[in-house]
Amino acid sequence: MVGSTVYGFEDQLLQIVAQLNTLGYDVLNSHYGSIKVNPNMSNLDNCLKAVDECDLFLGIIRPYCGTGNIGEKNITFEEIKEAIRLRKPYWFLVHRDVVYTRLLLKKMKLKSGDEVIFTDNRLFDKLSIEMYEYVIKNHIPVTLRNGNWAQEFYRLDEMMVYINAQFTDKDFINEVMNPKNSNDGK
Repeated sequence: MVGSTVYGFEDQLLQIVAQLNTLGYDVLNSHYGSIKVNPNMSNLDNCLKAVDECDLFLGIIRPYCGTGNIGEKNITFEEIKEAIRLRKPYWFLVHRDVVYTRLLLKKMKLKSGDEVIFTDNRLFDKLSIEMYEYVIKNHIPVTLRNGNWAQEFYRLDEMMVYINAQFTDKDFINEVMNPKNSNDGK
């Protein structure tokens, strides 16, 4: 499954889905139209069901979270949390502007010493920083983190390098999906 915001990113998202299809994967993605939609369920519930049904999860974090909000919940963020909760094999791409803005906001202080108040807008959504911090497991000491890789990208070609590196080798994917005991059963 490819879990991602859509708006302003449609062409790149379709190219990513096409590349994964070329590599032999059946890709679940709402924008692509490949998830089952139960008309008796909300968009959020349909997307979470797709996460439950998928074997692998590729999450893409962009600076603008889009309109996929149901009340206080953002569909993309909920998909990410569900994939991690279900221990699906997952990979994440994070836009450079999310990483940069996170670092910038940590450094900025008002003369009073207070943090800068950040207002969400159509150019950047602070929720994307929350998603990124969740994925990198910012709440856990660095020495104890596992599974917290988020590959930074700026352009589509950078995303494709990462996607090809992760998903071309089917033996690697099988190892990730079926981990062997690290001590060989001893």
